[in-house]
Amino acid sequence: MTSGFAERAPLQARSRDTWERVLLTASGLFEAGGWEALTIAEVCRRSGVSAPSIYARVDGRAGLFAAVYQLGLDRMRATEDRLVDAGAGVAGADDAAARAVGVITCLFRDHAPFLRAVISHSVDDPELLEAGARESRRMVARLAAALDSPSGDEIVRVLYSECVLRTMYGEHFLVEEESFEDYQARLHRLATALLAQDVRLG
Repeated sequence: MTSGFAERAPLQARSRDTWERVLLTASGLFEAGGWEALTIAEVCRRSGVSAPSIYARVDGRAGLFAAVYQLGLDRMRATEDRLVDAGAGVAGADDAAARAVGVITCLFRDHAPFLRAVISHSVDDPELLEAGARESRRMVARLAAALDSPSGDEIVRVLYSECVLRTMYGEHFLVEEESFEDYQARLHRLATALLAQDVRLG
């Protein structure tokens, strides 16, 4: 998926602007319709850029997808850093569990179209699945460290699983109706209870 499809960065400002337009168009197609919607012909049609210009930067459709994936990953990491630095949390709470819940739920909410498309495509792309797994483990480890608990990793994995379910199947999948705020509050209660259990067992 990502290896062997190096993006050849444009050097001139005009070329960089054109390539940015291509990537934004391709990202929009991928997020809206998944892998099937991401075709070079459609990217050309919507961006007004010729196919040879795209092939000059990437090796075909797989290379274009690799560039789209990297762009999405970079955006997610920037959001993650911003949320961590801002101390994002759950309304009415200011503790480690609230901050972990705030970061992971907002991250999944803000990047839901990209994540939904990536998770769906990873079923048919083992390399993408492994890349996603590595990135997920990195984020889980970062949030778990902030919990400072023997079970921190397991707790964040539970939160992560809840976020994946909501992202893939919608907010009404496991409950009939749950606002984002209620969802955050529920996950905060869950994380708090698991942390308390750690304290009792410790």
